[in-house]
Formats: sequence, structure tokens, C-alpha cells
Amino acid sequence: MGIGCIVAIAAVALVTVGGGVAAFMMLRSAAPTPSAVAISIPAIATPTIPAIATTTATKEKAAALTVWGEAGNGAGQLTDARSITVDMDENVYVADYDTLRVQKFDTTGKFQWIVQVPKDTFAGNKGIWGMAVDSKNVLWVNRTAALFKLSTADGKLLGTIQGNYDDKSFKYIGLDAVGNIATLHTLAGDTDLLLMDPNGKVRKRVKNVPEHGLAMDGAGNVYLSDEFEGQIQVIDPQGTIKSKFGSKSDKHTSRPEYLAVDGKGHIFAETGEGLDVFDQGGGYIKTIDTSALKGGLRSFAISSKGHLFVLGNDRVAELDIGTLP
Repeated sequence: MGIGCIVAIAAVALVTVGGGVAAFMMLRSAAPTPSAVAISIPAIATPTIPAIATTTATKEKAAALTVWGEAGNGAGQLTDARSITVDMDENVYVADYDTLRVQKFDTTGKFQWIVQVPKDTFAGNKGIWGMAVDSKNVLWVNRTAALFKLSTADGKLLGTIQGNYDDKSFKYIGLDAVGNIATLHTLAGDTDLLLMDPNGKVRKRVKNVPEHGLAMDGAGNVYLSDEFEGQIQVIDPQGTIKSKFGSKSDKHTSRPEYLAVDGKGHIFAETGEGLDVFDQGGGYIKTIDTSALKGGLRSFAISSKGHLFVLGNDRVAELDIGTLP
């Protein structure tokens, strides 16, 4: 399950996913590569909080409002696409995992532009692990060893935050309402949560966190999924664990990975059961049927209007999820 030379031919979602961006070449013209932002990382302790009990509810089939996309290497086509996000106007951004291509489509699936983020200078391509759009309509793309800021208008590179060394990498990205950043940072096999300001300066580092999914809500709370423990953690903007819910024996939180949070605090999680929805306290609401993709869920995003966009089998679907309590 699961998702820098820039090439342009001519997609908050809160994270998504479910819920923290060398030569840069464009098909039209070359754009200069901005300088990397230095990272200075402090450390904080992580306390333990008791689990929150979940409730039971029903499974629900979601009607597909639109379905579009096709496999291929051309403009407007997708190749092993694993990351999706949407902006405030519900334009959709989709990224191939290995080719490093990022494409923008309008809400109906009409192709807008395509770019390719730089390869990793140490290890070649690496992969794109996530994307998010901030309140200023800047697209952030998380490639394994760097975060890239792109213009949503045309895909031009606006800035880069480097992971620095081949044993340091980023995974997932989330943004709050004012542009603060959350991402996972791996060093020599240990995964930490980085809480950064809108310019990429690290404010807090939370050590040894789960690494299977990340989302960030508008207030700056971060949600992390732990596939092995069957849990979802909620961490406040200061880096303190507020709560956690789920367990290995809870089918609704079995093997959670991608996460997203909508504007009303509903938590969406890709689990072994499907795409499950929880309330702010971790109470289970329902499971959304994503079979309209006809190939399995790879990633998903919730728009600021509360609309659900899902990605799988190199196709995108907007699903009607009805009214949530």
C-alpha cells in the first residue's frame, strides 16, 4: 500500500496520505535551483499516553462522482502513481513514485502541466513519498532526500530543503493552516518527527516515532500511524503525544498506513479493513468502499470542501462520502 531538473509541458489537502516537495529542467525553459535550507534539529522527550477506546459502526459504499486517469509515460498519463493532493480550488496533483513526475489536473481530470523533480544526488531517483498544498497555493513535494516547493500555477521550483546525506531522508509531509510543516526524518534507521516552520526551520524533533503514515490538521496537530501496533497517535504542535487509539486486535485500525484529516477533525486511515473514518476522539464511524478504483487504494486526499479524492491503479476517483457526524 502506499507514495529535483524540473520538466514542465504546458495536482490543503490535509494530508494526505492518510494524514509531512540538483539540476531542475523544464520542457519549456530551465529554472535556477534555489539554495538548500540548513536544518538544525533539537530533541525532545516523548511521553506515554493511555489508549482511547473505539466504537463500532457500519460499512458504506461510496458512489464515484468522477473517475479518470490512465497508465502510460506521456503527459497526462500515470506510472506507478502513489501520491495525491488537492488545492483549495480542488485542482488535483498526482506524483509517480519512481519516475519523479508530478502532474496537475483540474477537478474533472483535464491535464494542466507536468514536471519532474530532481533525482537524489547520492542514490539516483529515489521515490516521491507525499505531497501537500499550503494556504498560499504552494505545492510541497516530498522526495526521499529532499522537500521541494513548487508553484501550483506552472510547476516551477521555488525552493528546496535537503536531507543532507545519503543516510538521511524524508518521508511524508503535512501542512497546517499557516504553513507549518510536519515530516518524518530517517537517520541510520531511526525515524523522528520533524516539526518545522513555513521556511523549513526545525522547531521540534520527536524521536523514534511510527513511520507508516502522517497527516497534519489545520491547528498543527500531527497524526501518525503504527502498522505494527495497529494504532494512530495524535501529537500536538509542541511535540507532545495527546492521545492514541486502536490496537492489534481492533479490525478498524488493523495495519494503518496513509492518513488524512478533514476540516472538521475527521480522521481517515487506510487500514487492512479498507478506508476507515474516525471522529476526533478516535471513535470509529464507518468504512468507505473504494472499489470504484478497480485496482486497490494507493493514496487519498481530502479537499478543504470535504471532498474525498482517491488514487489507485493509476486512476483517480472523487467519491461521495455523504455526511459525517
